[in-house]
Amino acid sequence: MLILSFRDMSTPRCSAVTAAAAYALDAIVPAFPWSPAPGRALRLAGWLEVQRALQGKHVCFLIHGFNVDRDGGYTGLGAMAQEMAGGGALTLAHPPIDLRTLGVDVVVPVLWAGDWYLPINYPFLLGDIRATARHFADFIWSAASQMRRVSFVTHSMGARVALETVLQALSAQERYSLPVFDTAVFTAAAVTDQALDLAYFAPAVAVLRRIAVVSSTADEVLSGAFPWGNAAEEALWWNDPGRDVALGLDGPQLSLAAAARAKTSWYPQGDHKHSDYLPRPLAPDVPARYVNGWSDKRLRVAETAQAVLDGAAAPIPRQPIP
Repeated sequence: MLILSFRDMSTPRCSAVTAAAAYALDAIVPAFPWSPAPGRALRLAGWLEVQRALQGKHVCFLIHGFNVDRDGGYTGLGAMAQEMAGGGALTLAHPPIDLRTLGVDVVVPVLWAGDWYLPINYPFLLGDIRATARHFADFIWSAASQMRRVSFVTHSMGARVALETVLQALSAQERYSLPVFDTAVFTAAAVTDQALDLAYFAPAVAVLRRIAVVSSTADEVLSGAFPWGNAAEEALWWNDPGRDVALGLDGPQLSLAAAARAKTSWYPQGDHKHSDYLPRPLAPDVPARYVNGWSDKRLRVAETAQAVLDGAAAPIPRQPIP
């Protein structure tokens, strides 16, 4: 498994933004333990190794949100990537649970420097997100990747990282050959609910073939912290428009003529908290009946992402966008 990092990996928390570095975890078997964090097993991968793994492939990047440290990021996303690749511990469950995603060739967790000291730092994060996006775009068009197709599954602020990355990649489309931007699955997205209908994000929305939004009105972070955090962010940063209501709370707000309508599917659910979307191997709330930090709610989200990427029916009912 490859892990793509845009953070200083020498420190577990509060790291600086860096250019792309790829790490490999070798010999990932279904019984691979994600807790405690297998840091010593991480190996810096050479760019030729990266190219061999990604060239000509449909690559799905998994992107975490705000306030996720190094070990929490790569263990949670790593456990999900392992299942999506078809070799996870859930295949050994009784009955087996198959999250293998046939619609993509390679699944790559992405780490970024979104873990500052205090939640109050949230409004100041956009500069790091845009710096990460520039480095991510460099990777996408580089000779080290040469991917055929790119998709994203994101949580929380990871949606903003993905959208800004696509914008940055498009800024160089006249100089570089870009992959096809296929699917974006935004779960608990900490971005304005108008994002898919804003002129700022329009180029990114236009090139994505398919968009899925998984939201929950029970999300305590998006209902409580996002409105004031987003308002403060808009006051601090240039070109950061949109309402102070999160996409991951009430779903997408689209005008009747919005170009995103034809390509966006919405999967609302009423009972998911902010931590109920991705596996959390290092968290104390892991149910005993599952391994690697999975739960029924997290499985439902993963099965929805799997269905969207595979073009199949999702376990969460799709709802019409108002």
